[in-house]
Amino acid sequence: MIIIAKEIISSGFSADDAKALLSKIDESLEKRRANESIEIDFSDVKYFTTLFFNMALTCHLESMTTEEYEKTFSLKNLSEVGQLTHKHSFDNAIEYYKLSAEDKKKMAELTEAVVREM
Repeated sequence: MIIIAKEIISSGFSADDAKALLSKIDESLEKRRANESIEIDFSDVKYFTTLFFNMALTCHLESMTTEEYEKTFSLKNLSEVGQLTHKHSFDNAIEYYKLSAEDKKKMAELTEAVVREM
C-alpha cells in the first residue's frame, strides 16, 4: 500500500499537516492485509518538524512494538533533514511510551509549566 504524501500535505511542518497524513495512515492501517507494509512517499515534501512526526507516525508506537512499526511503515524519498527529524521523533516516542502513567502526567505538567513561562 502506498501513500503519496504530496497529495495530502504540502509540508511536514504543522499539526494540520500531521492530522491530514494521520487520517490517511489510519485509513490505510484499517484496509491493509495482514503483514502488508505501508509505504509513505515523501517526494517533494520539505520542512519537517518533530511535532509533525510525533502526531502523524510515531504516535503508533503507543500500540506497536518498534519491530512492528518498522515492518509496517516504509518511509521513501525523505530528505536528510526529514530522516533526522523522524529518527528524533522515533527515539523520543520509544522512551516516552515506556513511562508509567504517573511519569507521563509529570512530563505533561512540566511541559505546561514551561509553556506558561513563555
